[in-house]
This record gives sequence, C-alpha cells and structure tokens, in this order.
Amino acid sequence: MKKLQSFLLYMVLILLVFSCRKEFLDKAPGVDLTENTVFQSKANLESFVASIYKYAMHSVFRYRDQQNYSTTVPVTSTAVAHPTSGITEEGDASEANFINTNTWNSGLITSDNIVAFEDFRYYIRWIALRQIALVTKRAKEVPAVDPAATTEYIDQVIAEVKFLRALNYFEMIKRYGGVPIVDSVFAAQEQANIPRSSLDSCIRFILKDCDEAIASTNLPARYSTTLTGRVNKVAVYALKAKVLLYAASPQFNTGTPLINMANGSDNRLICLGNTDPGRWTAAADAAREALDAARSNGYALINNPAARKNNALSTTGLVNNYRVAWETYNNSEQILMYQGFNTSNVGNPPFSYVNPTCMSVSSSWSGISVPLNFLRRYEDTLGNIVNWDAGGGSDLLEKYNALDRRFKQTMCYTTSYYNPANPSVSIFAGGTHYRNCTGGLWMRKYLPGVGGNFVMNDPVFLVNELYLNYAEALNESGQLASAISYTDSIRIRSGQPPLPTTLNQTQLRERIRNERAIELCFDDQHFWDLRRWLINPDGILRGPMQGLQISRVGAGTAGDPYKYSWLPYAFETRTFNANMYLHPFPLSEVLKGNLVQNPGW
Repeated sequence: MKKLQSFLLYMVLILLVFSCRKEFLDKAPGVDLTENTVFQSKANLESFVASIYKYAMHSVFRYRDQQNYSTTVPVTSTAVAHPTSGITEEGDASEANFINTNTWNSGLITSDNIVAFEDFRYYIRWIALRQIALVTKRAKEVPAVDPAATTEYIDQVIAEVKFLRALNYFEMIKRYGGVPIVDSVFAAQEQANIPRSSLDSCIRFILKDCDEAIASTNLPARYSTTLTGRVNKVAVYALKAKVLLYAASPQFNTGTPLINMANGSDNRLICLGNTDPGRWTAAADAAREALDAARSNGYALINNPAARKNNALSTTGLVNNYRVAWETYNNSEQILMYQGFNTSNVGNPPFSYVNPTCMSVSSSWSGISVPLNFLRRYEDTLGNIVNWDAGGGSDLLEKYNALDRRFKQTMCYTTSYYNPANPSVSIFAGGTHYRNCTGGLWMRKYLPGVGGNFVMNDPVFLVNELYLNYAEALNESGQLASAISYTDSIRIRSGQPPLPTTLNQTQLRERIRNERAIELCFDDQHFWDLRRWLINPDGILRGPMQGLQISRVGAGTAGDPYKYSWLPYAFETRTFNANMYLHPFPLSEVLKGNLVQNPGW
C-alpha cells in the first residue's frame, strides 16, 4: 500500500510540474524512454502514464498556452483560448477582439481553423490514444522484469487509461459524431487510413472501456486529499452516465439528423438511426448507478442547512453552499478534478486569461462579461420569473438582492466584492470596472477572491451534475415525481423553493434545463447541452445579445444613498448556422481521404 501511495503521489507531482513544447511527444518528462524501455520497469511505466494524463485529461477552462498544451498550430498571444461560455448567452469575451470565441460568434469557423479556434486538443488526443494503446497492449510485460510492478498495480493502471480513452472519445463524439476507432498501435500512415466508425460503434466502444474499468477490483473509488486528480471508479460511473445521456438526447437519438450527410448512408456517422425512448431509461439507470457509487463512497452535495438562505455578505461576498462547492478545495462534491495547471498564482494562466483587465490583477487578458440574456434565467428567491423590462428601471440593487442566491455566488456585479484590491466593484458609467463590461456583469465563479496564491478547482466530474443528469433522464422516461425530487435537491441546498408538483413533462423539461444552466454555469456544460438538445438558438447561440447600461445617481450619503439605474441594450448580434451543431473535421485530415466531412462544412 505504501508503495502504491508513493507512486500515486509521484504521479500527481509529475502532473503539476510537467511542461513541454515539443509536438507529438511520446516520451515522459526528463526520461529518455523508447517504446521498449517504457515497459522495462515500474518507474518507467509510471513516467509514461504521467505523460498520458497530460494529454488525455481535459480541463473545464479549455485553455491552451505554450506551457500547457502542444498542438500542430503554434500558440501566440492572439490565439488565447476562452471557455465555451463565450459562444453562448452565458458569456462574452468583451475585452479583446482576437479571443477565439469572437471568431465563432461571427460565423467564421471553418474546417481550416476549427483546431485553432475551438478544438485545441484535437491532435493531442491522438497522442494520448496511441500511448493508451501501448499501455493496454504491453503493461502486463512489466511484472516479469520488475517485481515492484504487481499485477494489482498493472490492473489499476490499465483501468485508469481505459477511462482516459473513453473520456477522449466522448470529447470527440460530442463534437464530431462518429470518429475513427483506434484501439491498437498503428504506424502514422496506417492510422491515417482508418475511416470514421458509426456513432453507435463509438458509443459502444466508450461504454466497453467504462465497464471494464468499473470491473477492475484494483481501481479505487476515492483517494486521499494529496492524490486528488487520479482517475477513480466513481468518475468512471459518472462518465458512463454522461455518455448515455448524450446518446439519449435529440441530437443523436434520431434517424434523421438536422442536416443529412451528402450520402444518406453516412447519416449513421452522426445519429443513431432511430428514436428510441429506451435510451432515456438506460441513461437514467446509469445515472442512478453513478449516484449510488458516489454516495456509498463519501461523495455528497454540500448542503449545510444554515448556509442555504444566509444573505449576510462577508468580506469576500456571499458564501453559501453553492460557493463552498466550487471554491473549497477537495470537498465532498468533487469526484474528479483536473490537476494539469502548474500554477496557483492569481496572475498566471488560466486565471490571467479570464481576469478582467479593469481588476488590475498582475496579468489579465479578457474577462468574461455576462449578458442580460443569461441573467434572465435567474428566478427570484421565491421561484418567480424576474422581469427585466425593456424600458429599464432604477432599482438594480434591489433586483440583484431578490435573485436566486446562486447569482451572487457566481457573478461579479455592481457593489460586489472581487478581491482585496477591488472590494466594491463599480460597474456603472464612469466606474472603474465598467470598461468593456458589455453585459453589465463579470464572471466570478472559480476566480480567486484572494490577492496571492489560490488552490485551483477545475472540475471534471461533480456530484451536482449527477443529480441533474438523473433528473433529466427520469423526466424524459416519464418518471416526473422522481425527476422533481432530484431537481429539488439541487434547488433547496441553495435556498430555492421546490418545483411545483403539477408540472407536466414539457414544463419540467424546461425547468430542468434552466436548472442545469444556473447550477453548472461556467462549467463548460452549457454549450454542449444546447447542441445536444438541438435547442432554438435565438437569443442563446445567435441573434442579439443584450447587456445592461448602468448609471449611478445620488450623493452616497445616509440621506441620499446611491441608486443604480439600468437599461437593456443590444451590444452584439451573433451567428449560429445549422451546420454548427457539429464541428467540421480539420481540412488537412479530410484531405488524407479517410474522413467523411460533416454536413454543411
């Protein structure tokens, strides 16, 4: 056990410090490994698996920079990556016109630039998949040459890399539909000749890897605090449930894709060939299994009753259950966290990429401003829809104070706390923090409220998502009462009232979808949810994006306190065409002849 713990700690340390700019790196950091020497000792295999983690584990923040990611496209300051928030109504990269999301919103994404502007990890995944294939093929050779590599250890490593392979295939199918299945070690030219597999085949391949990882008796369900970031069995259950949720959703669970392929027989690459309600039942069953696995192994929602409705602002803002869940390191709600960023300083990536320049942090590129389109999603604390009248008003703070408490735990708003240097934010005309704040709000979630170092939380799987996955699948399979109950678990822990029990399936669908938008805000979920639902894009993915023009009046005295007026205005019109529900494959890969391009590209 001590040897295993030492190995795991060593692996985490490697992940935290490992950085290399070489492209298509197949060697571990600091060790001159060849394919044969990798499997000559446990230590060499450990180093090699560390490099697999680097390439295969993805981040919610989706950033790339020359220290963290390696692609075939050189990274420059004009290719700073932003979250998918900026290509939905969840956010706007309002401070720099070169941010990649602005290219997407202009409808200028093509097969030539998809890797540079959204799928930064396209080539990195294929490195990971080749490395994983090597491990699954040859790892069992190691015990014969190094007794320190026990069969239990080898079984655990194989389970880990199978999860990582499944995770990477999920990241690909949600972007492209069916992709080539590579489960063996191929030469580069051989791999280039592998055609796309059907979407159904890809999903089955992912589920097979998940089931085999779950079956491993040597893959732990959780680790100690120092080993956060290791693949655990509960994360595998969570991935399986998420894959089945996507398979059941309208984008894939159909015989007629939104846009047909040029050759109708190729539709199998982008949809499952029929509409099967049973897929929702399978998704519900998998989500229930994931929740059971999580709860039986000590994972749970942060739900302190005393912190549900507390409206008292501390020196760092409103700190209730929701904020504790995303801010407190290694809490019970975190199933699997990304550990690839080797910094905790608030002035370094990824923080520097989303710190607003007006906050005067040591390094900042472009904050994420939040449009009124998204603000409208927040109910008041009584569960009522909040009216943001086109004519505006003079009661901005009163409206903010009446909103779902998650608003103040997620957003940086007028008069809120940001960090020690910005204890009262001035988002109003003439205010320090109003510059370039197109929406009238700044993203606050995940950004540190301290001035120095901060232990970063970057979730891959969280317990709250499992509740919402289960609720959605239950509703779609006709189990409305249970769906309401699991949605209420999320709402009540943040002080929101339960949903009405009289909702029909259509009404409940919209409430669950809105709950996902609020609860999983800035978690790199919203864009992919909108696509899998084939949701009406107007005002969400395309069309006018609105913000708030904010003004301050009054003397700021006891007799004449400041009031803040607000007026909606349109700051941008976005483009989202039907072909954008799927990504195009990179043109350079299509020209090799093995990939059938997605429709409309």
